Amino acid sequence: MKKLSTAGRFIFWLAIIFTITFLVRAESGGRRASTHPQKELAAAPITIFDQNGQPAVSGVPSAISTTVDVTVGGGTGFQFVPSPVNISVGDTVRWTWANSGHSVTSGHPCAADSQYCSPNDMNCAAGILSNQGTLYTHTFARSGTYSYFCASHC
Repeated sequence: MKKLSTAGRFIFWLAIIFTITFLVRAESGGRRASTHPQKELAAAPITIFDQNGQPAVSGVPSAISTTVDVTVGGGTGFQFVPSPVNISVGDTVRWTWANSGHSVTSGHPCAADSQYCSPNDMNCAAGILSNQGTLYTHTFARSGTYSYFCASHC
């Protein structure tokens, strides 16, 4: 059997290292990079204000509850419109899907906190995606600032 030259051994080991690296990455099960712009991952905030326009500090609902509409996949297709949303305790936010393949998931980008999520406030960590025309509502009973994101952009 002939011995490999130094160059041959170098190419052989380089091929082995490349193959192992490729297989480890393929088996890691990591998520693929999003094809959507990274800047679109920012959480969309909802701040609850009292009847005087000040950030609410108590859980007292406003005398008149309202519904605020937010479009999912509006604007360039990767946004919540409007954002931010300012509401009062007891108000409802109604999200309407302009495009398929999006979610409303409470928390900071890619970290669900399970406070609320489309389509039914259950299994928030799964990031269930909905189709165009879907409606999802959530009534905010406590004061505070709430963030949410679309799980398909994680």
